Amino acid sequence: MVVAGDDYGNAAPVKPIRHGARINQATLMGRELYRTEDSDGAIVVSQRGNKRLLSFGSGLEQSCVSMDKPSYLIHEYTQIMLLGLLFSDARHIVILGLGGGSLVHCLSQYYPDSSIQVVELRQAVIDIAYDWFALPRLDNLQVVHADAMRYVAKLKQGSCDIIFSDLYVDDRMAACQAEQDFIVACYQALSESGCLVLNFHQKPYRGSLLMDTLDSFFSTIIVHDSGERNCIMFCCKSMVALYQPGLDARAEALAKRVEMPLLPHYRKLEYNGLGLS
Repeated sequence: MVVAGDDYGNAAPVKPIRHGARINQATLMGRELYRTEDSDGAIVVSQRGNKRLLSFGSGLEQSCVSMDKPSYLIHEYTQIMLLGLLFSDARHIVILGLGGGSLVHCLSQYYPDSSIQVVELRQAVIDIAYDWFALPRLDNLQVVHADAMRYVAKLKQGSCDIIFSDLYVDDRMAACQAEQDFIVACYQALSESGCLVLNFHQKPYRGSLLMDTLDSFFSTIIVHDSGERNCIMFCCKSMVALYQPGLDARAEALAKRVEMPLLPHYRKLEYNGLGLS
């Protein structure tokens, strides 16, 4: 499918890179455990070995959780998103988009003293996360059934330390995640040293409305681009110096804390690494 850049305000046609890991229905999807449908479409839970999968009927994995160790992030892009913890404190964490709750499992396990708020548009997804993905019920964890844009717009200014935004519908990114109003609302909700972590399905173009908005508000923009399905952007309100001894040490400590191979991802980070002009 070729689009005219609706998500990012790009002038040139681009071919979108799809979110998630593609499922081979015949061999990789595993055994279907549960299926339901709401006004936004199908929601399917499957089991493959010790891994539980969530999909929206598009042939793409939206979430994958190891039921033996739910805190371990299986999808590489979610491990990369964790690197946002290097650029801000994590006292108040907001997660936009629940899915099967893999990121929630991880952060609630390793940051038990942090306040975590999760926003999910579809009540059926919330119910499934509890019923099929063992989403924890904790005093410091609040799961809210709401529209992400409206929710963020109502947050108290400067109240969040880090916002993880992973908003997808079916086989594409939710359009609101690339809208100017959404970016501005996230910026206003973040503390002075806060960080907005965005999972995009393709690299924004320089000169697009999205990139111009990010550049005009955030002091530092750091990018990890796999060149395939996901481009993770870390938008920091304060100045960040990459590959300094202090940050290197924090990266090593984070990788050790969560027991995941984060250092190779950390070494691929670059300033505004968009490669398009």
